[in-house]
Amino acid sequence: MNIPKVEGYGYLCGIRLSSSITLWVDFVLIFTMLTFGFDASPQTLGYAAALYGLPALLLGPFFGALADRMNPLSFLTISFSIRLIVACLLFGASSEAYFLALVCLKGISNLGSGAAEIILTRKLLSDKDLVNNISLITIMDQFIKVCSPLAAGIIASMADKAHGFLISATFSFSGIFFVVMLSLSCGKTKINGIEKRSFGSFEALKILLRSGPSAQLFFICVLVQSAVLGTYDSLLSIFLRDIGFDAYIFGIIVSCTALGGIFSGLCFKSIYPSRIVLCSTFSLFIFGLMIVIAGLVPVLDNFSSLSILVFIFFLAGFAYGLTSLGFGLTLQRYCPVSNLGTISATTRSLILSFMIAGPIFGAWLSTLVSISGVFVLSGGAAIFSGALLHFNYRNDFSLEARRISNE
Repeated sequence: MNIPKVEGYGYLCGIRLSSSITLWVDFVLIFTMLTFGFDASPQTLGYAAALYGLPALLLGPFFGALADRMNPLSFLTISFSIRLIVACLLFGASSEAYFLALVCLKGISNLGSGAAEIILTRKLLSDKDLVNNISLITIMDQFIKVCSPLAAGIIASMADKAHGFLISATFSFSGIFFVVMLSLSCGKTKINGIEKRSFGSFEALKILLRSGPSAQLFFICVLVQSAVLGTYDSLLSIFLRDIGFDAYIFGIIVSCTALGGIFSGLCFKSIYPSRIVLCSTFSLFIFGLMIVIAGLVPVLDNFSSLSILVFIFFLAGFAYGLTSLGFGLTLQRYCPVSNLGTISATTRSLILSFMIAGPIFGAWLSTLVSISGVFVLSGGAAIFSGALLHFNYRNDFSLEARRISNE
């Protein structure tokens, strides 16, 4: 994998690294601190999850539009500064109610930062560099995800678990540093400017979806995958417990999924766009097949369930990663830059809505068909969707591969 040779690219990667570590560390710390520091009830943990996640669902498009209308460097500086302040306040939080209020502020402070990073990336890199960049960023993000269970264990063993928020504050400060260095490195180039809008956000979405059949295909595939993931994901820990595994196996499975995501980042450049079918309909089909097999593991008495699950979720993470990479790259290449923040944030909110509604549907479905049945049915839906989409777009794959390669 070739690293883009663009002035300031290292600082751009530093911004992404700081943001990703801050997000994951915060996620681990919030629930670790509530569970072990405040001895919170399950209801309180639910409130914390809602306070942290709902702002992105409800306010994400607004902050994405704000990122479109501001200098992205200024937006990121403000975002990292607020995250730094809130992390320091969380470190000193003395009551559960105060802690929950700060959790809500933490969720709000994260809004729009991803959109601003995407805008910066699109302005700084060429279309060819975007492929290498998205692979590198995915590997970086998934590596952090692999390390998160280890971080959770270390933090849980600390005498004063709130000290972990100083880690979050440190990386928020490093994010400010990288933003300043990127600004100085690039000087008064186009990354500092604000794109003038010539049409509305809905028209920008239509332009994206009309850019080619692959844009429509990736958009649908990502939505289907998100719905399937949301349906079974919240039941995974209970599923593992019911088939006789200890609590630590859940962390292993999550890490295997992330390792699959890392592998997808390494392979993506060799697959896209020459084999666009592999990172769209075929990867959706494989993702669904792995979830179905996972649901059938309890009846496979002649095999080692753990080794099968490790392999299954590695492949599921690999397939999920390919489709996500394909859509992410399509969004960056074909969405009008003036509306990129709005469209990316709105898409994220749409995906998040599936991730919130999915567990509710999955819990209801489990009362009818069992938890294993939820895995089989949700995976079967992905298989059916992948096959149907492949049939509908089968004549477009080779044409799209040539078109994208020639751009």
